[in-house]
Amino acid sequence: MISTVKRKQILSSLLFLIIIFVSFSVSPAFTNSKNGMNLLLIGVMGLSPIIIAFYVKFYQSDKWLILFIITLILFPLAFHPDSIRWSTIMYTGMYGLTFLAYKKLLYISKFTVVDYHKLLKYLIYSYFFVLTIQQFCVLTGLPIFIVSNYDPNNPFKLNSLTSEPSHSARILALLMYCYIIATELIKKRSYNFRLDLKQDKWVWTCFLWVMSTMGSGTAFFFLVIVLLKFIRVKNILPLFIVIGVVVFLVNIFELSSYERTVNTFLATLTLDPDTIIEADHGAAFRIVPMIVLANMTDLSVLDGWFGYGVDHVASFLSFYMPGLPEGFTGGGLFQLLADYGFISFILFLIFNAAHCFRKGDYLSVVIWVTIGFMQSINSQILWVVIIALFTNKYFSNKVKSLM
Repeated sequence: MISTVKRKQILSSLLFLIIIFVSFSVSPAFTNSKNGMNLLLIGVMGLSPIIIAFYVKFYQSDKWLILFIITLILFPLAFHPDSIRWSTIMYTGMYGLTFLAYKKLLYISKFTVVDYHKLLKYLIYSYFFVLTIQQFCVLTGLPIFIVSNYDPNNPFKLNSLTSEPSHSARILALLMYCYIIATELIKKRSYNFRLDLKQDKWVWTCFLWVMSTMGSGTAFFFLVIVLLKFIRVKNILPLFIVIGVVVFLVNIFELSSYERTVNTFLATLTLDPDTIIEADHGAAFRIVPMIVLANMTDLSVLDGWFGYGVDHVASFLSFYMPGLPEGFTGGGLFQLLADYGFISFILFLIFNAAHCFRKGDYLSVVIWVTIGFMQSINSQILWVVIIALFTNKYFSNKVKSLM
């Protein structure tokens, strides 16, 4: 028999685990501050040291993340003390501690792959319901429900459960991919449209509706990424049906974002900043800084190994990208490489490889690169990718151990 105290610990650990996962998966407008910070997430992250202190146990694989956080403190102090901005470093540390807290909760709670599957389904439904309400508000002229970053000139470009449509597109694609993985783990076989679509028809309907009608070009790109999971000869017909539905919705809503996505993708293949900017100036804000910083990497100098200092990228990036405000930072994880150096960068990559990637699961790597790597180290999207892919790996290993 489980004691009352033990039962309460299990329930509390399960509750905190779900709260962490959900808080990383959404950022509704009412939780965001004027400068775009997710106050709900910050509040949850503030609890992570308490959780770690309560469940005092570290694992061997934690060392990579702990070493990474230590370098973020020591390297700027040793080589560029004038650049120190403790708020930035502490914010990164909070993300790291919250991951460690989530990891401990996942190991000790009774959270099962079935629970995970249900949680993902409800999150996908939530994105759909919020977007549908927003679309209804636009059609009827009512005040738009929890809207954020809205442009009246593009009325159906709506944010759903995050601060902007492109963020919702990334996170929803990640959640859908994880839902497919969870389904495979529960059924102990590969996902099969013919066998599974009937049971999952509403999940797919919600996912496709949001990705096709939110007005984000990013959504079409990540819709293709998710569908890569099913590139097999026997799945060609169902894939054509899904693609046909998407094209039908695109034509109905006359979404120019689809064409813009294709043009941006082709332009990115050239690696020419001017071509990318011409294709889509908005998308270029995310892509061009990565190209600029990658070309600037130099391991022949000390700063290449230990970093040029906190916020170094923000001091010059606007000069290389027309339209960027002065002090703007970007470049994905290449910003981490520039600000904190190659050693910190490699430690973070090792931490991700150890926690996110499964043998033979190449699509997880694609998702990590296309969603996670393109974010800054202090991005909610990067850390929800890490948490979700780690959860996939945890349950995959658990299922294999029982076979």
